[in-house]
Amino acid sequence: MIDTNLAGSRPLATAAALVGEPVDAAAVFSRKVALTGEPDALATSNGRWCFMASLRLLARVAGDLTIIVPPGMDDIRKEVDALVASVCFRMRPSVIEGTIDSLPACTAAILNIGSTANPSLPWTTINSNGWVARVSSRGAPLPKEVAQANPIAALMAASLGVAEIFKRIVGVAEEVAPLMDVSQFSLFEMSTDFADLGPILPVSIALPNTLLVGAGAIGNGVALLLSQLPLEGRLHVVDKQEYGDENLGTCVLMEPDGWVGIAKAGRLAAWLRENCGLEVSGEQALVKDALSGDAVRSVAPRLVINGLDDVAARHDTQLVWPDIMIDGGISDVGAAVVQHRLDDRYLACLRCAFELPRTDHVAAQEVITGLPASSLADPERLLTERDILAAAPEKRHLLEQCLRDGKTICSVIADLAKLGVTAEAGFRPSVPFVATTAAALVVAELVKALQFPAEGYAQSFIFGNVFLGPDSTAILNRPASASCLCVTRRAMIQTLRARRACG
Repeated sequence: MIDTNLAGSRPLATAAALVGEPVDAAAVFSRKVALTGEPDALATSNGRWCFMASLRLLARVAGDLTIIVPPGMDDIRKEVDALVASVCFRMRPSVIEGTIDSLPACTAAILNIGSTANPSLPWTTINSNGWVARVSSRGAPLPKEVAQANPIAALMAASLGVAEIFKRIVGVAEEVAPLMDVSQFSLFEMSTDFADLGPILPVSIALPNTLLVGAGAIGNGVALLLSQLPLEGRLHVVDKQEYGDENLGTCVLMEPDGWVGIAKAGRLAAWLRENCGLEVSGEQALVKDALSGDAVRSVAPRLVINGLDDVAARHDTQLVWPDIMIDGGISDVGAAVVQHRLDDRYLACLRCAFELPRTDHVAAQEVITGLPASSLADPERLLTERDILAAAPEKRHLLEQCLRDGKTICSVIADLAKLGVTAEAGFRPSVPFVATTAAALVVAELVKALQFPAEGYAQSFIFGNVFLGPDSTAILNRPASASCLCVTRRAMIQTLRARRACG
């Protein structure tokens, strides 16, 4: 049985931050939301990608959802029915064949895939063409041309569109995040001021041996795009955790059946094997352990994609020293992509770009184990009953098992660290469309690096606030630190690269 309160906890925490006070979950999920589309748009790949991604995202943040499929679009209807059956975990959406006249009364928000605007209704329109994502929520129509297929821009359009719907149903004030007027953003030029639609995607893209680290919200969005691109190659997925109910609110691929309680890496790898032509494997492990293991060594990754929320893990992945490192990150409202290309020696690697937090290790160990500092002072001695009596009550059952196993204090710290932090300590407000925004940025940079390497790129590209749209973006180029390994161990890194090239 899915805990829907837990599934909605992270999106609702983001909503509370936006409106400045706790939100009423029952009220939010009772507000009627409609998803529809125009036949001409839905007949294209871009339109279908926008529609299905929007459905996947709305299933995470909306409760009373109606999906209106235009008459005669039987293929779309079948895909919608299958998706509704697999991903929806709250109230089952109503799926009807009809036009906008079929809209339920008192609908709070409408997302349309196409170009038409309707200023008399709470209406948002999205579409995409080539590398350009478009959104409009203030009554102005969008350009109609949507023929140049590119799933990356389609996912970005869906992310921006569902962000607009979320603003409507949670009641975000105009002065905090106004609804967007016609807004267009090129993922090729990473700009709202672009020259054209960007190049047509090739019929086939060779993916070098690749490591995907992180199978959570960003990793789900990356996997969705990898399944939609014409890729060939080998991919290995690493993540240390299992999926929980709370991930249903943020992971765009996750389903209520067959995902909860399952190792993230293996489950996402299985989904990719079913839905794309890549050779995919998965491994549940800490990053630093995986990197020294046989699976990653056999892959010898030349490309690493990160979807992480941990700086130390980012530092660990950089030690692969791949030809290309692309890192996606999110806050509660913003997304970013940071990359390092080994040939660009003067730009920061992830170890330069992300500073490790200054941590009181004893305090962290107290949180992990529940033991007081006095018990942690001598890590080599055996755990005792006296230690357990002095420990935090909620940790005692775990410590008692460690006592029965004859563990030292050092071993207790290591064993309980593997279990991760408490849900409260690790909780972060999050919405799925911010994660898919990050995924679109990551995969855009991936495709450009592989297919259009002569194009310029930013070491860091920041989409500061998805609720404010593409006008909140910024570009940074951080220089490499003279004291970082990417500079001081440059010769060793090049030797490693040469060995990898020799196979």
